[in-house]
Amino acid sequence: MQARLRGPAYVDEEEEEEISPISRAVSLIASPFRAAVSKQAQRAYLGSLLFASASIILLGIATVAYWIFYFKFVPQIGLERDVHLQFGNGHPWGTAILDSELASLQPYDVSVMLDLPRTPSNLAAGNFMLDLSLHSRPSKSIMTAANTSTQVLSHSRRPAILTYASSVVDTAHKVSRLPFYVFGWRREAETLEVNMMEQVEFAKGWRNLPGSLRLEIQSTERMQVYSAKVKFLAKYTGLRWFMYRWKLTSFLVFTGMFWGVSMTSSAIAWLILSSLFGSGAKEPEKSVKKEERDDRPIKAEEEESDSDSHEASFKREVEHIKQEEDSDDQALVDPHAAEADDEDDEGQRIRESSGPGTDSGIGTSLESASAQGVQRRRSRLFGGH
Repeated sequence: MQARLRGPAYVDEEEEEEISPISRAVSLIASPFRAAVSKQAQRAYLGSLLFASASIILLGIATVAYWIFYFKFVPQIGLERDVHLQFGNGHPWGTAILDSELASLQPYDVSVMLDLPRTPSNLAAGNFMLDLSLHSRPSKSIMTAANTSTQVLSHSRRPAILTYASSVVDTAHKVSRLPFYVFGWRREAETLEVNMMEQVEFAKGWRNLPGSLRLEIQSTERMQVYSAKVKFLAKYTGLRWFMYRWKLTSFLVFTGMFWGVSMTSSAIAWLILSSLFGSGAKEPEKSVKKEERDDRPIKAEEEESDSDSHEASFKREVEHIKQEEDSDDQALVDPHAAEADDEDDEGQRIRESSGPGTDSGIGTSLESASAQGVQRRRSRLFGGH
């Protein structure tokens, strides 16, 4: 039974073969869940949630911004003001106040709508004149805080007349519509629309926009009027025409552009902030890594020096052993040469130990030392054989 080491314990290969398929199946089943709950997945979930939230918020802001821009940039296409005429001495006249609904640098067509009854005096008046003038907003005096005179920004006079009808046609028309007249569904009146100004445009500045208007009906006959209105119709051109004519397309285009710019700006700001804060957090790690890198060469040098010292000592021991083996082999081959070498060595050691001050008895000590060396070499040689 073969066994293999796994960690601190030994596991039989047969047992490992029985466990490995189950463990592999469990690991395969659990691997998606582990990946789903890992730190990288959590970071991805958090990033996706932040991205989706930021996208929705910026999309809402882009939508609101587009509608604000639309109502500020594209003025109201139609503006009407009722004029309450004043009758008395002179011609009928009336004024009306204009709000800040008119836009600068925007062409307008201005017309007057009169609802006139078909009375004999109105039919007898024939052609009559309409006088319309647009006035600037009244400015207040600094000293008295009272309204001062206004300035005429635009003025126009146009003719008007009721539609002519012969007595026969007029009688037939009244007979055909008699039931409507009787029940009050129709009345014997005619509405005239007279174009007074075309493509009138106002310069920039609130003082250049009209704040009031004055309408006067000039006729030799006394006129009867049901109602009078002044109508402003905007004539869009360029971008205003596109935004008004293609509302959905312009909404998608400009909202998408605003959303894309805001998302790009947010992404750039996020990258800059993350790089700034991330660099500050990684500085201590870098310093620690540098210190570790600085320590590593020192440790490596120490280990190399230790290994070099061990190798040198080992080499010296090996050389010493080799020298002894060579000397032994040489002694076996030439005993006399070995004895002479030993005598020379012994004599050298005695001379070194005696020093310069010892001169008496040197010869006797050398002879005794050489004799002892010879006897020791002979005993070693003959004992070895």
